[in-house]
Parts: sequence; structure tokens; C-alpha cells
Amino acid sequence: MKNRLKVSVVFLLLLLFILSCFYFFYLVSLALGRKDLSATSAKSCQHHVLILGESEDENFLTSIYKGAQSVSGAYDCVVELYVPKTYSSDKNLQSLFNFASFINPDGIIICIPEMPGNIELPLNIQGKLIPLVTLSQYHPELPQISFIGTNYSELGRKIAQESSDYLSGRGRIAIINIAEDSGTNYSTLMNSLSNALSLHSDIKTSVLDFNTSGSISSSVADIKKLIMQESFDLLVCLTTEDTIRIAQLVTEIHKDGKIGIIGFGDGEVLETYLSKGTVTELLSIDSEKIGRTAMKELFEYIRRGYANNYIAADVKVRRSGQK
Repeated sequence: MKNRLKVSVVFLLLLLFILSCFYFFYLVSLALGRKDLSATSAKSCQHHVLILGESEDENFLTSIYKGAQSVSGAYDCVVELYVPKTYSSDKNLQSLFNFASFINPDGIIICIPEMPGNIELPLNIQGKLIPLVTLSQYHPELPQISFIGTNYSELGRKIAQESSDYLSGRGRIAIINIAEDSGTNYSTLMNSLSNALSLHSDIKTSVLDFNTSGSISSSVADIKKLIMQESFDLLVCLTTEDTIRIAQLVTEIHKDGKIGIIGFGDGEVLETYLSKGTVTELLSIDSEKIGRTAMKELFEYIRRGYANNYIAADVKVRRSGQK
């Protein structure tokens, strides 16, 4: 009986040791994925803010980080960016929250496209919720202190006004819709844009909607035929991917500079097309300003106990030829 008890105790201790090792190496693997881009991280600061998100949003989050870092000195704060190299089942939202609890920052800025159920929120070492500023998608069930996002209705009206200004109130527009993801936000943007353009009687608008007709390549081929057949003055794209595809297509048929393109998004490829004049005008979310605003809201809450619940992100407009 005593031998059995000893074996059971040894087994339980061994199991506990293995689980502890597994959890330790799990946290180490997360820590190795951290991107501390801050030059000031070596010095002692009073506060620490952690920026989190998925690998597919890394460029956006890096821009958020730059904005947050630019004002970090005013808050005596180290800003750290952590984006997993891969966003798989072992590094999901819950894992990011667990990692945040382990790091114990004063506040979190996080991009959450989708909110799964049964999430344990990040707690600090006192067992209190770590203040959250969320980006990308609003989730009412999440106890965020502030949400900073895009007003898609306003964005649609903004694109319509820029289109009208480009055409001086007269011409033919094709709105390109090859987007694979046509969620609520995208539908709101499309409806707002179409409604705003319908108020301009001398602008004829067509929607080239190919998002459900098959493969992306066949959709682009169909649009290529239409652009070559029809005399569109302006092509309007609502996503980064569509803007790149249409810029490539217009270049292939040697109509760059002859057909205007108003695109949406950012990144090195779009910057190149804008500098060449293939893309006439580029709208994008001012992500660096989002970073600065997120810091302001976090420290309003930390110091005063309140923050703005909802803030609409600003839209930048850049035109080809402008510096």
C-alpha cells in the first residue's frame, strides 16, 4: 500500500514538473516572438504599453507602433510591439491575452478582427483587468476602454467627393469589387459610396462586381475586357488588393495615365504605383495617428479613470505628384 502511494506521489510530481516545463517553454516561445522596436526600452520608464495583433496585420500594427512610440516620451513609457510570426491555433487571441497577463503592461493596444467566445481577459498582477484600446472591429461584449475605427459611411462619402472632384463633376466611373471578403463594413462602404455618387447627375457609375463569380484571375480577366471595351474615366478600388490588381491591369493594357485610379490602402507596392502616376489618388487610414490617439486614451484612463468610448480614425488623401 505504501509503495503504491509512493509511486502515485512520484507520478504526480513528475506530471506537475512536465506541465511546468511545457508552460515555461510556451511562454519563452511567445517571448521570442516579441518585437521590441523601441530604442528607449533599455532605460527605466514608469509605464509599459503592449501592442498586439495578428501576423497579417503586421504592417498596420507597425505603423500604429511608430505613432505610439513617437509620443511615448511624454508619458514616460516604453512601447512594445508583439506580432506572432504565424497566427495558428497555438497562438490565438487567448494566447495573446495570456502573454499580455504574463508581461503585465499598464495598457494594451490590440487589433481584433474577430472575437471568439469564452475568452479570459488579460489581468495584471493585482488581478485587475488591463486597460484595452481596440482597433479594427468593434466588439460590444469586450470591456474596452476605447475603440478606434473607421467610419465606413463617412469613408464612402469621402471617396465619392474625391471622385467627383477628379472628374470635375462629369464622367464615367467604374467601382471595382473583386473583394473576397464582403462583410458588413465593406457593404456599408459600398452602399455609402454608391448612394453619394448617385447624387451627381452628370456622373455615370457602374459597379463591376465580380466577388462571387469564380476565381480572382477570371474576375480580373473579365474586368480587363470591360475596361478595354468601355470608356471609363475613373476606376475606384476599395481595398489594397483590388487597387494593386487594377493598377497592374491598367499597366498591362498600356492605359496608365489615361484612366484615373482612386485606390484605398497602403504599403510599398501602392506607394510605387502612386509615385509612377498609375494610381492617381490613394486614400488610407492614418494609422500612425491612431497610435498617438490610442496612447492618449490609455493614459487619460490610467490617470483620470475615463476615456472616449469611440473615436473615428482619420483618412489620409495623397495624390500622384505630391510630396
